[in-house]
Amino acid sequence: MFKGWTKFEKILLFTSIILVALVGIVFKAEVLTTICSIVGIITALLLAKGKNLGQIFGLLIVALYSIVSFKNKYFGEVIIYLCIMLPMYIIGIISWLKHQNKETNSVEVNTIKTKEWIIVSIASILAFIGIYFLLKAFNTNQLFISSLSVIDSLFAIYLGIRRSKFSFYFYVVNDLILIALWGTPVISGSLILLPMVFNPTINLINDIYGIYNWKRLEKIQGGNNE
Repeated sequence: MFKGWTKFEKILLFTSIILVALVGIVFKAEVLTTICSIVGIITALLLAKGKNLGQIFGLLIVALYSIVSFKNKYFGEVIIYLCIMLPMYIIGIISWLKHQNKETNSVEVNTIKTKEWIIVSIASILAFIGIYFLLKAFNTNQLFISSLSVIDSLFAIYLGIRRSKFSFYFYVVNDLILIALWGTPVISGSLILLPMVFNPTINLINDIYGIYNWKRLEKIQGGNNE
């Protein structure tokens, strides 16, 4: 798993895991919440490195995050993660396995055409409207932020499936959204959910690193992949 990892990447991974675990212990968070946060961190860094194992870890984070979200009445997160993101991660695994670069021992970085950007952008706007009213019907907490989080996540995962470096720009935005989503109940006194705030906070660092690393991979690979 750690073949080809730099010293910085190893330090980033283990420091992040230790910090989240300590926060979970100090604030007496549920074990499942802490595990979910740790798995999320591992997933983010593996994806930042362009490793297909990150897509596989994504399946695990879907299951854990859905359970935590359900317990906190973020029903929209549960529905979208199980019905849409789960199959998207499966498609991602297949896509990345088909496009492995032997030189960098990672996925091949793809270039998205303008036409595809336009189609996906229009589809995302329409999907946001549909998801908003769907979540409203389920009386989801923090309706607008939750809807925005879902759409941004879908956009990021789709671009990830398409092997685009721009997926990490959307992951960065989603990290900020999730900090607000989970930070609200924490500010209201639910300190046991603090690891769920630390998760996107640390992932923000991982995803910013992902932007840098995928640009590096693209340069090494020549930027001509399809």
